[in-house]
Amino acid sequence: MTSTSSNTISSSWASLSDRDQDEFDAEEDIEEEAKKLMTSNRDAVIFVIDASSSMLRAYKSDNKTEIPFRSAIQCASEVMTSKLISDTTTDLVGVVFMGTQKSSNTLQKEHVYVLHSLDSPDIQRVKELNYIVSGEIDFDNEYGSTDDEYPIGDVFWVCSELFNKETSKTLKTKRIFLITDQDNPHASNSVLYSTAITRARDLTESGIQINLFSLNKPDHPFDFNAFYSEIIHSDELDEIPHYNARKNFDSLISQIMAKESPRRSLFSIPFRLFGGDEGIPELTIGVKGYAMIIEKKKPTPRMIHMRSETTRLAESRTKYVCMDTTQELMPDDIKYCYEYGGEKIAFTKAEVSELRRFGQKGLNLIGFKPSNAAKFHYNVDHALFLYPDEMQFEGSRRTFAALHKKMLEMNKVAICYLVKRDNSLPSFVVLEAQAEKLDEDKRQMFPPGFNMIPLPFADDIRPLPPHAKIKSAPDEMIDILKPIVDKLHMKGGFDPYKINNPELGRFYDVLQALAFDKEVPVGVEDLTNPKYTTINKRVGKFIEEFNEESDQRSVELLANRMTINTKKTSSTRGTRGTTRGSSSSDSIDIKSLWEQDKLKTVCTKYLINFTYCIRF
Repeated sequence: MTSTSSNTISSSWASLSDRDQDEFDAEEDIEEEAKKLMTSNRDAVIFVIDASSSMLRAYKSDNKTEIPFRSAIQCASEVMTSKLISDTTTDLVGVVFMGTQKSSNTLQKEHVYVLHSLDSPDIQRVKELNYIVSGEIDFDNEYGSTDDEYPIGDVFWVCSELFNKETSKTLKTKRIFLITDQDNPHASNSVLYSTAITRARDLTESGIQINLFSLNKPDHPFDFNAFYSEIIHSDELDEIPHYNARKNFDSLISQIMAKESPRRSLFSIPFRLFGGDEGIPELTIGVKGYAMIIEKKKPTPRMIHMRSETTRLAESRTKYVCMDTTQELMPDDIKYCYEYGGEKIAFTKAEVSELRRFGQKGLNLIGFKPSNAAKFHYNVDHALFLYPDEMQFEGSRRTFAALHKKMLEMNKVAICYLVKRDNSLPSFVVLEAQAEKLDEDKRQMFPPGFNMIPLPFADDIRPLPPHAKIKSAPDEMIDILKPIVDKLHMKGGFDPYKINNPELGRFYDVLQALAFDKEVPVGVEDLTNPKYTTINKRVGKFIEEFNEESDQRSVELLANRMTINTKKTSSTRGTRGTTRGSSSSDSIDIKSLWEQDKLKTVCTKYLINFTYCIRF
């Protein structure tokens, strides 16, 4: 199904101002970037879930009974649901059970059951997982469980076969989410131990990453070094892809949901450290740019063709039609022009692109400055995060890590010249080294790398506007306010990550309810609203006392200012020699007149006088 929109152009070449041209190119760039991110950076994830008896045993966690296997299935269901109702429907998800009594895989390996091969998530798959969680599908009868030893290397082999069936060049990320509580599956069999390590390393060499989500047994904590440290490792820049649900099974879901979205880079460019001139060899490494924090928005709606037996996405296509000839215009027929000397100078799109070209794209190192040279007010645009790209130049990670380590030790920042894309405007940026930060569970909170902060030009920094002098509050009011601040202080500070967007929450709840034929929820909890009951319980009496004191001082201040203003008005009348009598503004109750909707009967000068009196 193809949807066509037509734009009419009065002639074979259109006049565009600089601003129009920028907006035209920017719109094309945004659409192109969005399409590339959606179609050329697809992600494939296989959930490998241990189905041994220990995973099927119920445990008590936070005063409630949990079954590890069902919690793992719930994780896979939530990931599929998230991809299903978002813009990541082009990603692939599969589910594999290991340790089952029955087997189902193309390689005929025992105790390995492929529940879902790699494919786009759909409603039926999510429902099947939910039926397993709820018990509507009897797991023991359908799949069964075994504690017999089986080669875990066969599990890796089956996963490799599933990935190999997907030959699309747009599949950039391949990951295995392994959920188990067995820290050493081959403790007594050295042959199977070595074979499993070999199979796992083959996966890593072929670009498939293994992410381990381990669970502790009640009587035995998971020992990562017993087996999995041999197959899961990282260098000094990457965190080890091992996540342990130490506290409860809810933390397992949160960890998996945090990792289900792959890292999609905004750009990949060369980073030229030095050289390139005559007689000086060039040292260049590859880097990728990421947006660490972006605003979450509703997904872009898509047109669906529903008149056939199967619904499918409609393909959108735009064509330009000449108003004079009514003929469709090809890209080469469209030209752009600029007004110069009263004449229209025409350019082709290629010529315009060449005019806007400011050298090769890339990041060029200029020099270094002390870290305090990068002032806070220089940050006038969104910062990006740089990470090495080994695919461009071999050895980029080692050079990047060495530069990162040295800049942290010397407390320096780098000044660079950036051309992000071939037709983008150049800019100067600051590279600030960011050290790795871990939480109390040794999980990575902030990765190591460089924050790339755009530097403003001189006219980008505006002078501060004039502002009034701030007067200190009276000591009596400060004393009243102190207990309010103390009792409303949040332990641990304000955490914005705990506050969800209520509008987006409502949108996705309704979307999910419609997709799964459920009742549409009435509302969603809005965590942005203050907790009025708690506030009133803690500091209600202090707030009343503060308001009473504020009202009293406001009345006194207003009376004083009205008296001063009245004296000034009387003095002015006397100077002008005006003998005509008039009412004083302090004898008029502006508030009462406003409540009675009679302000139109008051002279303008009294209203102006009133505004002067209440001005702070």
